Amino acid sequence: MPRRKKRPLPDIRPLIAPLQEEFQVRFFSLQEIPQAVAWAERGHIAIHENYHSRRRRSFHVICGRRDNLVRFCERLGVSPECMTASEYFRFWHLTWFPEPEGRPPGRPC
Repeated sequence: MPRRKKRPLPDIRPLIAPLQEEFQVRFFSLQEIPQAVAWAERGHIAIHENYHSRRRRSFHVICGRRDNLVRFCERLGVSPECMTASEYFRFWHLTWFPEPEGRPPGRPC
């Protein structure tokens, strides 16, 4: 039996577009995670799709400067309490679960 195809992640670009002037935000694919880490370590906001798994699909949002990521989260309505420091890299990160249209919000982190 073929695996069920996962629904695509919601398009978050319209949510991010108004923040482009205030923050240097860049999207990265799963294959570009090393470049995303380098971008984040310079204090910019890097967003990449999270690894595919059986869990809900999500994005990782990473930044080398905690204060930048806190402000970014506040502008998106995501609790900064969801942020954690990376164990291996010099950045802060969070896993973001943007809700598809028509679905009630789930847990914040």
